[in-house]
Amino acid sequence: MRGLVSAQPEAMGWIEGALRGSIEAAAPDVVFYEVANALTNYVRAGMLDSREATSRLQDVLAMPLQVHAARTLAPEAHALAVTRGISAYDGAYLALAIGYDAVLVTADRRLADAAERSALV
Repeated sequence: MRGLVSAQPEAMGWIEGALRGSIEAAAPDVVFYEVANALTNYVRAGMLDSREATSRLQDVLAMPLQVHAARTLAPEAHALAVTRGISAYDGAYLALAIGYDAVLVTADRRLADAAERSALV
């Protein structure tokens, strides 16, 4: 989310790739709450106004993401959280990256370090 708000070129490249379909993007279903929460924090901090935050949330909701239910990811997310010292939320993202044999794209250095392959944006 940080990369999207600050329009970092590398983050935007991943997003544009997903929008074009040249990158297959997947996320756990909690991603929408996490994005909404992050945008709320940006509004409260005065970094975005409410209208801009709502617009960015709509953009994320419209992205062509393969969304995976928490119910199916929870066991692996929990196991990864325990073994790699990350949160279960982060474990869900990592479980998808491992399951897809994909690059984990994140702005969270700790999560990036827990992944076999990651892009820190």
